[in-house]
Amino acid sequence: MSNAGINGAGVLPATPERAAPHRRMLPLLLIGQGMAAMDTSIVNVAAPALRADLGISGALLQLVVAGYILAYAVFLITGARLGDDYGYRRLFVTGLAIFTVSSLACGVAPGTWLLIVGRIAQGVGAAMLVPQVMSLIQRSFEGPARARAIGYYSMILGLGSTAGQALGGVIITADFAGLSWRPAFLINVPIGIVLLASARSVLPALAGPERRKLDLAGVALLTGAMLLIVVPLTFGHDVGWPAWVWASLAAGVIGIATFLRFERALALRGGSPLLSLDAVLATGIRPGLAVVSIGFIGYGGWLFACALYLQTGLGFSPMISGFVFAAYAFGFGISNVSWSKLPARLLRFTPAVALIAMAAANLAFGMTARHAGWVAAVMVPLLFCAGASHGLTFGTTVNQMAQRTAPQHAPALSGLVTTSVQLSIVIGVAALGAIYLAVAAPGAHLASARAIADVTFAIGALALVAIACSLRLATVRTPA
Repeated sequence: MSNAGINGAGVLPATPERAAPHRRMLPLLLIGQGMAAMDTSIVNVAAPALRADLGISGALLQLVVAGYILAYAVFLITGARLGDDYGYRRLFVTGLAIFTVSSLACGVAPGTWLLIVGRIAQGVGAAMLVPQVMSLIQRSFEGPARARAIGYYSMILGLGSTAGQALGGVIITADFAGLSWRPAFLINVPIGIVLLASARSVLPALAGPERRKLDLAGVALLTGAMLLIVVPLTFGHDVGWPAWVWASLAAGVIGIATFLRFERALALRGGSPLLSLDAVLATGIRPGLAVVSIGFIGYGGWLFACALYLQTGLGFSPMISGFVFAAYAFGFGISNVSWSKLPARLLRFTPAVALIAMAAANLAFGMTARHAGWVAAVMVPLLFCAGASHGLTFGTTVNQMAQRTAPQHAPALSGLVTTSVQLSIVIGVAALGAIYLAVAAPGAHLASARAIADVTFAIGALALVAIACSLRLATVRTPA
C-alpha cells in the first residue's frame, strides 16, 4: 500500500465491501467493549467483600480476580481470527451472549468454584467480542469518521481498567439491596440483554473475504505460550517468585518464538495461519505496538502502585481512591475524543510530544509524593495531565498503525493491540508492583512515598524508550 492510498485525514479510503454504518452502531460496539474492559478491574475493590462473604482463600481469590484476565488475554487473537472467518457480527453477538450469561452466573454464584468458572467464561466471551470492534470500525467507517471512531475505541480500551476501579468502589460502598459485591457482575446483565436485542439490526453482516480452515495447531501453540507467560506474571509475587515462575516465563518466550516460526512456515506452504504476519511485519506496526505495550506496562504498574499508595500511604478509602483515578480517566477520555481534530500534519509526531508530557507529569507526582500536603493539592491536576498525555499517545499511535494496515488485516491488528494492552498491564503490575512493594510499608507515609517515587522514575525511563519507538513510527515510510 502506498502513501497515495491515504487521504488528507490520514486514514484509509473506502473499500467496495464497506457498509454504511448505522447511527447506533458505534455506541453499541463501544458499550460492549466498555463492559469487557471494565471487568478487568471492577472486582479488584470487591476482593475484601468477596473474601468475607464466601470465605475464599487468598489463592482462590487470586483466581477470581485473574481468571478473567487470563482467559481474555489468551484468546484475543483467536477471537479476532474467528470473526474474520465466521463474521464479525456473529462473533460479537456470540461473545456478548457468553459474557452476559456468565455475568449472571457470577452474580448469583453460591460458592467459590462457580464464581471462578463464571469469571473464566466471562473472559472467553470478552475475547470473542472485543476484537470485532476494531474490525467493524475499519470496515464500516472512512475518512474523518474513522479517525473519530478509532479515538473512541482507544478511549474505551485504555480507560476501562480505571473506570472499573471507580465503578467498583461506588458499587461496593453503596451496597445495593444488601447484595454487597454481586451487583458488580449483575450490572452487566440488563445492559447485555439490550445490546443483544439491537445487535442484529444495527451491526452489518461483514466477514473476511473467505472462510479458511482454522489453524488449530497455531491456536494450541499460542494458547500454551500465553498461559506460560500470563500465569507466572499474575501469581509470581504472591508465591515469592520461585524457580518455576522464571522457568515458565522462559518457556513462554520460547513458545511465542515457536508460534511465529510455525505461522510463517504455514503461510509459505500456502496454508491459513492464525495470525497474519503481513500485518505484524508491515513497516510501522512493530514500533507502534512497542509504544502501546510500553505505555500500558507503565499504566498497569502505576494503577497498582498508586492504589496502594493512596490507601496505605495516604489513608484514602477505596471509594475516594476510585474518584481520584477518575481524574486520569477523564484526561484519557478527553484527549481521545479530541485528537482527531488536529491537523493531519501534526499527528505523526503527537505521540512523542505526548509521551514527554506524560513522563513529566509522572515524575512531578513522584517528586511531590513525600510531601503529603503538596501531593494532595497537585494530585488531581497531575493525574489529569498524565491521563490526557497517555490517551493522546495511545489514540494517535493506534491511528497511525491503522493507516498502515489494509482492511483485510484489521482483525490481526485488533487482536494484536488488545492482546498487547492486556499482557502489558499484567507485566506492569508484576514488574513495577514489585518495585513498589520492595520499598513501601503499610501506614508509613515516607516509605510509601519513596516507593511511588521509584515507580514513577521507572515509568520515566520506559517513556524514553517509547519516545524513540514513536519517532521511528513517525519517520518510516508506508510500504508500497
